[in-house]
Amino acid sequence: MKALVLTGVKEFEIQDLPTPEIQPNEVLINTAYAGVCGTDHDLYAGRPGSAAAVPPIVLGHENSGVVAAIGSEVTGVKVGDRVAVDPNIYCGQCEYCLTQRPELCDHLSAVGVTRDGGLAEQFTAPATVVYKLPDSICCWGRRHRTYLLRRARRGPASRLHFTRKRWSSETASWASSSPP
Repeated sequence: MKALVLTGVKEFEIQDLPTPEIQPNEVLINTAYAGVCGTDHDLYAGRPGSAAAVPPIVLGHENSGVVAAIGSEVTGVKVGDRVAVDPNIYCGQCEYCLTQRPELCDHLSAVGVTRDGGLAEQFTAPATVVYKLPDSICCWGRRHRTYLLRRARRGPASRLHFTRKRWSSETASWASSSPP
């Protein structure tokens, strides 16, 4: 699969990576859209986000997509579901998590920060942070996809597109001729 890999400070490479393997409590997601925000800009510049990103790593913590596979313990979503992902993964065991303050978790990890994220064709996330999108929410309507493609710069080596806004408000999309 293609992925945009942060290989060092201010260094990205488009690489072919193996499909991520899922753990029993994880979901494999085909990326539909991955937002790129100020946190990604900081990580790219070598500054920490919610945690430090250690290259090589695939960024992308604001993601939606379609479930491609589920681990043996996953019950909340099924293959084919459209989902959004909360990137923050709390330990559930530290004092902060046990006192309903998970945002202060001593062992916080995050999709696209401390583990590979959505700037790839596929990524994994624990089922506890994967949320099925209702049919009333469309995350890849024709109008939005057409807007992204019209505003996009296409690189010859990749299908990755970025809108032409400032980095902190760019949206990345793995473009396709039809929704995932």
